[in-house]
Amino acid sequence: MLRIFSPEIIVSLRRGEMNKLFEQIDLKPFHWIYRRISDANFNGFYHWHQGCELLFVYRGKGQVIVNQQTYEIKKGMLFFFQPFQLHKINVEVSSHTPYERSIMHFDPKTLGPHLHLFSSLHTLLHRLQNGVMEPQAFDLEKEFEYVYEICESLNNSLQTSHWEEDSQLFLMQMLSCIRRNLEESKTDRFSNSLRPLRHSERMMNWIEKNYTKPFDLDQLSADLHLSKSYASRVFKREVGSSLTEYITIRRIKQACQLLQMTTEPVEIIGECVGIGSVSYFIQLFKKMIGTTPHQFRISHQRMVSDKL
Repeated sequence: MLRIFSPEIIVSLRRGEMNKLFEQIDLKPFHWIYRRISDANFNGFYHWHQGCELLFVYRGKGQVIVNQQTYEIKKGMLFFFQPFQLHKINVEVSSHTPYERSIMHFDPKTLGPHLHLFSSLHTLLHRLQNGVMEPQAFDLEKEFEYVYEICESLNNSLQTSHWEEDSQLFLMQMLSCIRRNLEESKTDRFSNSLRPLRHSERMMNWIEKNYTKPFDLDQLSADLHLSKSYASRVFKREVGSSLTEYITIRRIKQACQLLQMTTEPVEIIGECVGIGSVSYFIQLFKKMIGTTPHQFRISHQRMVSDKL
């Protein structure tokens, strides 16, 4: 019998509550959360995972922030998050407006070993997992009942001996829904003009280009033709966090990646992500990740060697 895997939280933000900045989840073969409901005390936060994530919304009101864009959370929305992709779920919850969702974290190499037999779906998953500008939000409200049923079917199958085959079938069914959604949207993509970017999206795009430099609110405001006070206020309102928090987490995420993928000294990595003082970089990294950059790198190297 397959059991639901518990995430191992290796790092956390320190804000009184234990918000997760990075979750290393047991993805053998996947991690499944069925119809989780939040109706109070839901604090959105930026985070990322080492695997792909499918998020299906039954009920909710708020925004998803990913890839410097914001998307509406509502009934029938399906979101696809790439491995190690920074994203935030910002929802408004109450007893009258709960947030209900099912979530699957998975590694395509373990969940979809036979997906190559279905060339169109295999190509779509590769695009979703690795593409730079691929869509990541899909309005499946028209197919809500269908997705509802296949989520329930997967959850029921976890108690049987057929869960492995059913999990692969579930992934193919979800990819088929995404494919239909993309095909339908392409039919009228030229007749509909693109929506204007929100101020927060423009600011996130600016930060993406400039986070490796010391942050300059004056320059951001001048480049985007916004006053400093309005820029700070509207970002907080639209995203649910401050500009400073977003920039800091974006830098720390990049630092984690550089520590894992390169052998550059810690002081060089700090400079690469826009933090010139090595002592401040180490202090900030330890505050947010719970360990020093050097210890983080060693832990990653041990984890890699254990898998070899």
